[in-house]
Amino acid sequence: MDTEGKISENLGMEDEFREFKESTTELEKGLASLTAMLNKNGRGTVYFGVNDKGEIIGQDVGRNTLKSISQAINNMVDPPIIAKVEVNSSNDGKKYISVSAKGTDRPYACRGSIFIRSGEEDRKVPMSELRKMFMSSGDNLIQTTSSNQELSFRELCDLLNENGLHAKDDENLHKSLELLNSEGKYNQQGQLLSDQNPAVLAVVIFRGKDRTFMSMRKEFSGHSLLLEVRDVIGYVESLNETFVDIRPEGRIEQKLFSMTAFREAWINACVHNYWVNMIPPAVHIFDDRMEIISYGGKPYWLSDDEFYSGRSMPVNESLMRIFISTRMSEHTGHGIPVIISHYGKDSIHLSNSGIVVTLEFTRERAAASFRSEMPTLTENEKRILDTLRLHPDYTLTKIASLSGMSRSYVGKTVSKMKKMGLVERIGSNKSGSWAVKDRIDRKR
Repeated sequence: MDTEGKISENLGMEDEFREFKESTTELEKGLASLTAMLNKNGRGTVYFGVNDKGEIIGQDVGRNTLKSISQAINNMVDPPIIAKVEVNSSNDGKKYISVSAKGTDRPYACRGSIFIRSGEEDRKVPMSELRKMFMSSGDNLIQTTSSNQELSFRELCDLLNENGLHAKDDENLHKSLELLNSEGKYNQQGQLLSDQNPAVLAVVIFRGKDRTFMSMRKEFSGHSLLLEVRDVIGYVESLNETFVDIRPEGRIEQKLFSMTAFREAWINACVHNYWVNMIPPAVHIFDDRMEIISYGGKPYWLSDDEFYSGRSMPVNESLMRIFISTRMSEHTGHGIPVIISHYGKDSIHLSNSGIVVTLEFTRERAAASFRSEMPTLTENEKRILDTLRLHPDYTLTKIASLSGMSRSYVGKTVSKMKKMGLVERIGSNKSGSWAVKDRIDRKR
């Protein structure tokens, strides 16, 4: 249908959303540009009858011109799109055609070739990049069927109800939160959010500044992903030591790391992780830093600059909405800028396989400085000592289970360390706790 809109003689410059062609003799190239813009931004417009300077030069429009364009779109573009084809007029009566479309069913191809927009140019996607493109396409959690079809959602409902949303574990919940695939079966999103969630989240603490010696591994499992994510946040917060400096201007308290930056990095890691492979994100803690690791990388369509600026393009959009509903996340794209404001752009490392956010500590962990003046201990003894420091309320049986050693060995080791002045029992054996000394009593 003709639209006689009166607009300026010049349409400006080509960019990531607009492409100019002098006439429909370049229709195929124009449609290739349209698919490139859809692949990049989910929307775009091609103008025919406009030169590359944005000047309207006019386009012959016959009886079948619009029909021919629509047929070409149907024949050349896959998957199908619904395009808006219009005839416009300049102030001096020159006619030109605009073809606009929106779509997120990426990747889009023109005659079997896949392009992506880069500035004002279209770049053909090489085979080496197609896998990343498909990983970033659609919502894979929704499309992938759960291996377990006997799922319940009591914990998810409790969280929703806590946030003022009246939820029941019924068909309405399953459909509204997209816990089912197109065949009506539970999908992988449903599996992750269910009470039967198989994903295990872990905080791994290493002794030193590399992964040579693992001090302990704390696992969070057996609950809905939302609860496990929240439990990791609580646990890491308990490890955030407070240092006190006495200065002329007074007492200055400083934390080991920014809890705000950690929370943003951890939520991002869990929401944007490539869960289809069921490799969960993780937190690794060293003497001098913490690393938050997620898998899958940034969306293919997002440039590095857009990523660092905080442009939001969720890998798992439906999962993100549920995190927002339970107030565990905000759809504002401010997470990356928050991390950068605390730790700088270099704290975020992007690779083809994933994203690593590194939070440098304000100083070494207390366990590291204490360890430097310890007597010589075996690796197992050091692991037990680190576990006592992290979990002073645990029984020796729990310490043994957590460290993977026998109860008798742990008991003998703790007795030895008590004699060395490294640990002390405060209170009774039943209700007391362990105190790991900040400094060794050299008089012993």
